[in-house]
Amino acid sequence: MRKKGQAAMEYLMTYGWAILIIIVVVGALFAMGVFKTESAVACSPCFSNFAFVDYSGGTLLIRNGPQEIQDISVTGGTAGSTTAEPGEDITITGVSTSGDVDLTITYNVTASGLEHSDSATIHN
Repeated sequence: MRKKGQAAMEYLMTYGWAILIIIVVVGALFAMGVFKTESAVACSPCFSNFAFVDYSGGTLLIRNGPQEIQDISVTGGTAGSTTAEPGEDITITGVSTSGDVDLTITYNVTASGLEHSDSATIHN
């Protein structure tokens, strides 16, 4: 009976140390941020009528949808032009470079004359 007890203790000590080492390694990886779940997407939720192209240093580049638009104004930045053809890129400058920034684009569809707005959140 004594040999069984010794074998059980050896088993627990061997695998106990292995489990302890695994716990320490996983804890160290969490502390270093390996399992960080932050989004790498600069624009989320993004515009629904414009395609996100690029964002860097307070300048946002988006692509217009399938309709010609005019009277473009931006809350939270400055639009590079007031009109855009279908598929044309629109540059928005002056976007804050700290924290999350809410942008709202207001524009008129040239064909209908109706005013629309579209919103997005930029993550810095």
